[in-house]
Amino acid sequence: MATANWQSDQPTNLNYLSPINFDFQINKLPKVKYFCTGVTLPGITFSEAVHSTTLAIQSYLPGDNIVFDPLTIKFIVDEDMKNYQEIYNWIIQLGPGYDTDDFKSLVNSKQTSTGKFSNASFEDMYSDATLMVNTSSNNANVEFMFEDCFPTSLGTIEFSTQNDQEYATCDLTLRYTLFKIKTST
Repeated sequence: MATANWQSDQPTNLNYLSPINFDFQINKLPKVKYFCTGVTLPGITFSEAVHSTTLAIQSYLPGDNIVFDPLTIKFIVDEDMKNYQEIYNWIIQLGPGYDTDDFKSLVNSKQTSTGKFSNASFEDMYSDATLMVNTSSNNANVEFMFEDCFPTSLGTIEFSTQNDQEYATCDLTLRYTLFKIKTST
C-alpha cells in the first residue's frame, strides 16, 4: 500500500490575498499609475467542442479558442486632468479622431502619393501594462504582464454639486493580446 505524503500537499502560505495590496503601471500612461485605485484582473474563457456519441448524452472536449476579458482600471482624475488627457489623446490618435495626421504621428509614418503609409511603426499604437500583486507585507509577489494593450473605452466623469463622492474617478477599458503570470518565488 502506497502512502501519500500528506504534508507536501499542504499550503505553505496561509495568508489570504489582500485586494488592496497592488501596483499597476501602463508604460504609455505614466500619469495614471499614481492615481490608480482599482484594477479588475480579467477572466479567461476557453472554448469547448461537443463530441456526439451514439448514446443520449454528449461529451465535451477542449476547444481551440481562448478569449481574454477586457482589462478594466479605475483611477482618480488629477486636478489638471493630465491622466485623463493622456488616455484621451491616445484614443484620438488611434481613431484618428481629428485627422489622419494624428494617426500618422502615432505610427511615425509619412503618407506616399499613392495614399499608403511608408516606414510605419505600429509599436506605438500599443503599450504593455503590469499588475503587481503584493503580499500582506506589501512585498512584490505575483506579476501579471499584459501585452499589446490599447484603450477601447474611457469612462465618464460626473460633475455634480450633490455628489457624495469626494474625488472624480474614471474607468478605463483596455484590450490586449494576452497576459502572462510571473511569481516572485
